[in-house]
Amino acid sequence: MEAVFVMRRVTFRDTFRAAALGGVVAILITACGGVASSAPAASSTPAAASGGSAAPPSADAAKPKLSLWINSADPQPVLDLYDKFSEDTGYELEITSFPSDGYETAVLQRWATGDRPDIFEWSGNFNWLAAVNPADNLFDLSDEAFVSRTLPGLLEHGANMNGVVYGALINTPTAFGLYYNKEVLDAAGIQRPPTTSAELLDACKMIKAYDPSIAPFQEAAGSLWTPLVFHGAYMADSLADGFLDKVNNREAKVNDADSPWLASLEFYMKMYDAGCFNSDIMTHQFENNAQALLDGKAAFVSMHTGMIQQLIAASDQKTADTLIGWTPWAAERTVVTSETGAAYYVPKTGDTERENGAFEFIRYITGPAYADYVVASNQVPILEGVEAPSTLPALWASVQDAMAKYGSVPPIWASLPGISDLVNYPGQLILGELTPQSAVDLLQQEAAIGAEQAGLPTWDE
Repeated sequence: MEAVFVMRRVTFRDTFRAAALGGVVAILITACGGVASSAPAASSTPAAASGGSAAPPSADAAKPKLSLWINSADPQPVLDLYDKFSEDTGYELEITSFPSDGYETAVLQRWATGDRPDIFEWSGNFNWLAAVNPADNLFDLSDEAFVSRTLPGLLEHGANMNGVVYGALINTPTAFGLYYNKEVLDAAGIQRPPTTSAELLDACKMIKAYDPSIAPFQEAAGSLWTPLVFHGAYMADSLADGFLDKVNNREAKVNDADSPWLASLEFYMKMYDAGCFNSDIMTHQFENNAQALLDGKAAFVSMHTGMIQQLIAASDQKTADTLIGWTPWAAERTVVTSETGAAYYVPKTGDTERENGAFEFIRYITGPAYADYVVASNQVPILEGVEAPSTLPALWASVQDAMAKYGSVPPIWASLPGISDLVNYPGQLILGELTPQSAVDLLQQEAAIGAEQAGLPTWDE
């Protein structure tokens, strides 16, 4: 299986180009035939971690314990990778698992106290990377061997700022869409899955008419961030048609009257008022979505491609392949929303021995352990020289076909540092604490502050 990339160019003003994404978003498609350390040192790369191979410790040398911050939603293949690193290298990992609900907020709060792990799992998106000030706090990984092996387009604009690679990616980029139970749709008379907002509403009505006990769309606002997948998918066509460029060029704001973000929130509330979501939307956790879909208690789940592993783990691959489908959608025409997944970073701690160990972790997961990880996680590899598993799930094929057919675009927040509260607004909207307009007004305020703090152009008032 040969992996190729389709690139969508986003235009920026020259001053923005120097500090932001650089204008290219890479989307993968397939052509098939712990305890924190001291505050960061602002000094140089550790002696044995300058890009080449680190000098191996002597057999009798005691290896330091390495602290690792992770997301509690890490699937089993990732957890197994951590264990395998310890077994094969002798480094003990002291893992701090932050709840996936509000993960970014929790990590940033601890980061702000000066705590630093030796290794941490963090978003590859520009907005979240900017939040940790990588130039001062993270090591430059640009000379590491994995960089030249990573498929073109990914590291240029994922885990990268100003041309410097700060993180290692090991997972295929995520795509936003709708997972659906084929049997439920067939029973309800839905002949093909919806791909526009109008079709989503029609499908909701048909599911409710067929069986009111089935949630047309299972949503997990109890996990805070999950409604963003819905909003990100809704906006894709407008962003691809130019609104993203206008925001990045400071020719439009996210709270403008024609903002697709505003429209996505308005449509979300229209769906909510129509009874299209599960009744426990505010307490439901995303970890339970896979089982609800498999059991036929829900017809659709809006989620990124990380759910593929969850579905297989909750059943088996044969069941997931035959029972569950996936479709992209957007407001009026189909475009796929996709973004870079999590990356692994090495913070500057001032402890050279532990920093060297952290570099060994990066080299291990992108080197000798990577091929086995790809098989265990059953995904498309992103490092050259590694074959895709012969047992690749059918859901992945659906995602890749859609990207090739419809094209893709990053979510609007990927290039807007400072909007860390965006995960809270969907729930506040449901509770009536915000309106769609007041929510995007707050988002625009945060975007303006974030741009100024990041040294990027701001919006003219």
